[in-house]
Amino acid sequence: MDVDLRLVRYFLVMAEELHFTAAARRLYVSQPALSNQIRRLENQLGAQLFERSPRGVTLTAAGDAFLPHAQSALAAIRSGVTEATAAAGRDQVLRIDVLQTDLVTPRAVLARLRERLPSLRLEVSSRGSREQEQRLLSGDLDLALCGSTAHLADGLVQRVMRREALGIALPTDHPLSDADAVAVRELADEVHYLPRDDFAPEWNDFVLGCFRTAGFQPRRHPASTDGTSSALELVKAGECVALGLLSTPAPAGVVVKPLAAGVPPYTWTLRWRDSAHPPTAALGVLRSLD
Repeated sequence: MDVDLRLVRYFLVMAEELHFTAAARRLYVSQPALSNQIRRLENQLGAQLFERSPRGVTLTAAGDAFLPHAQSALAAIRSGVTEATAAAGRDQVLRIDVLQTDLVTPRAVLARLRERLPSLRLEVSSRGSREQEQRLLSGDLDLALCGSTAHLADGLVQRVMRREALGIALPTDHPLSDADAVAVRELADEVHYLPRDDFAPEWNDFVLGCFRTAGFQPRRHPASTDGTSSALELVKAGECVALGLLSTPAPAGVVVKPLAAGVPPYTWTLRWRDSAHPPTAALGVLRSLD
């Protein structure tokens, strides 16, 4: 049975006042109109809710039974309206950290959000996975893009976003620059660039795991930065090579060659706080990313 919510509100005011004139005044309707609406509700329910007598108005047993449910229903609707309004306001601004905006997947994520949610204002940062965790838990961040092997704290949820093949960035004059694919074991004697351990520890763990599987511990270049552009400048200068994503754009003087079979892909995930108000609009448009 569908009950008109407006009639429920009329019933609740009438149950508080137990006086048609006073209740009608509160509801800004005439007394006959209120009486008609109460009778309409009683007809819908198939039960008399008020006892009308010369001594006044009282709730019947049916009215007493209906009262707490009517109160709960109206309270739930009001709460729902409040939360929906708040969520709509939150959906207008999305605070997202994407690790590095110069990589293909982070750029694709931001492009999809701008394309599908044009009214959304993005506040984009690139502070690293460790800060992502802290900011998500504190409520200072709505959504984060990082590797699946990054530590996932209690209270956070993640969803796989995309898997990407790895490649090796080499100077164009490197002996392996003409190879169709490079086996990781062929890089054992190279100096390797890795970012700061405190910026993207999950990436370094992933890369070092690839080297361990190939049977060696790499020599690390002493320089570390937060972005790929400066790393590729070091590669261009011939100071090192850099294991990275095959999709990473290479500047002049650098080639990115695919790795030979057997190296697992890198898995990107979206993360958010497990709460009553997840960034539903953003998660909806990012459910799949070609």
